[in-house]
Amino acid sequence: MIESAGSGVDVDGLMARLRKRVSDIRDRPAGALPLNALSLRSNVFINSLEAYTNIADLKTQVRTRWPSNIGATFPFNVAKVRDASLKALAFLFKDQRHVNVALIAALREQISLNRHLIEQMQVLRDELEAFRSQR
Repeated sequence: MIESAGSGVDVDGLMARLRKRVSDIRDRPAGALPLNALSLRSNVFINSLEAYTNIADLKTQVRTRWPSNIGATFPFNVAKVRDASLKALAFLFKDQRHVNVALIAALREQISLNRHLIEQMQVLRDELEAFRSQR
């Protein structure tokens, strides 16, 4: 057992805080995660959304050449046919590219907003913990 005299540590206060923390964990609903785990999960989710957005952004570019497995076949290995078909595809899907670019921009804004909200929630949690510790 730790002696409280002369050590400068309030053992009774520490035990009270420890008991309160354990009771808080026990009183938490089943399946509820601690706050830092929720923040980590949110960051991982946002990072994966950002990765998918980057992939989508790469795919919205106008195709300038065929994939290697198609480009080597007969009609597409002729330069005039290849160039004409690529221009036709670019023209046909021009509107769709504009829609995709707008959706990607909206998703990037949403990701930015989510990051900002998570940071604000963390600041509020820290302030709440500081307020609780002062009481």
